[in-house]
Amino acid sequence: MSRPPTMEDVARAAGVSRSTVSRVFQGGGERVSPDAMIEVHEAATRLGYVHNLVASGLARRHGRQLGLLIRDATNPAYGHLHAEMNRAVEAAGRTLISVTAFRHDYGTAEVEGLNRLRGQRVAGIFVGTGVTAAEDLVETVTALPLMIVGRPNDHPLIESVSYDERAHGRRVAEEIAAAGHRRIAVLSAPLLYSRVFDLRIRSLLERCRELGVRTREVPLLPVEQGVVRALDTARDDGLSCIVCPVDYVALDLLRAAAERGVRIPEDVSTVGFDGISDGLDLIGLATVRLPVAEVAQEAVARMDDLLTRDQAGPDAPPVESPRTAADEEDPAGTGATYGQDSSGPDAAGGEGPTPQSPPRARHAVHAGQFLPGRTLGAPAELRRG
Repeated sequence: MSRPPTMEDVARAAGVSRSTVSRVFQGGGERVSPDAMIEVHEAATRLGYVHNLVASGLARRHGRQLGLLIRDATNPAYGHLHAEMNRAVEAAGRTLISVTAFRHDYGTAEVEGLNRLRGQRVAGIFVGTGVTAAEDLVETVTALPLMIVGRPNDHPLIESVSYDERAHGRRVAEEIAAAGHRRIAVLSAPLLYSRVFDLRIRSLLERCRELGVRTREVPLLPVEQGVVRALDTARDDGLSCIVCPVDYVALDLLRAAAERGVRIPEDVSTVGFDGISDGLDLIGLATVRLPVAEVAQEAVARMDDLLTRDQAGPDAPPVESPRTAADEEDPAGTGATYGQDSSGPDAAGGEGPTPQSPPRARHAVHAGQFLPGRTLGAPAELRRG
């Protein structure tokens, strides 16, 4: 199609009337069935139709209702994020509608979940999942403010407030090296399984190389077999520590070690990531605690900014948000770091976004806290020495 798609094009592709398409985009879906609404949005996605949200006033009429696409809530990290997002949204005087996409669906359930949220006429959507690529999210959501929460993201068109998983991976590597470990096993998973796991482990491996710590990657999946492989590899190759990409894997490793008579940390140490599950202090698991509440609170405040900008119009000055300068380290020590701001000259010294181009999205990351635990001890050779 040589010209930009119109409402008429969307109507023909969806098999509905133009007035139905107009009600979906300009009337917030009033008097439109959920099935018809999904058909219209899917047709708009296929054609590349993007509706002017400001002109329609959709954010103004339905701004109290926000959507959250969350990954498997049985994972404590996602369950805690779900609870904190609810708390932050309620504190802002809004309502949160959530849809859960279970793990191992590799993106299919996430796209379906986004379609269901759009059918609920939400004003904006938070995406708190770890699988679907940002490029696919942009194609799926055509007319709503979208924000990634709690996972790595650097897409120039999608705002995000996330955990600083790069810093977390590096911090764990430093703690392992400080304990005296020089040869370790690292459980790793494919990018498709979890972008969060991938960034944690890649950052850890990079920092280990800098510190002179030798690493042996062991395939994680399936988890029950992965932890056994890691224990066998550590025994056979004389490795003194096993890194798990998430706490629930570390717990599985502790169970497998107990069944085989492997002592933690006397025979081999282990560390995890997340620090959310109840009772970790009793177990003594060394891990990184995610700053879930801080991320949720900032994400909701940022969504307020996005909706306010949409209502004010394209020529209005950007709404002030705390510390949005490019690459600014948080001076107050909250652990927040910001990437490229959406206003002002770009990093190359050119002019900022023009009224005809979308503003560059802002990306904030919050670093968590390392929790020392009994599962990370000195290697056996150092204790004997």
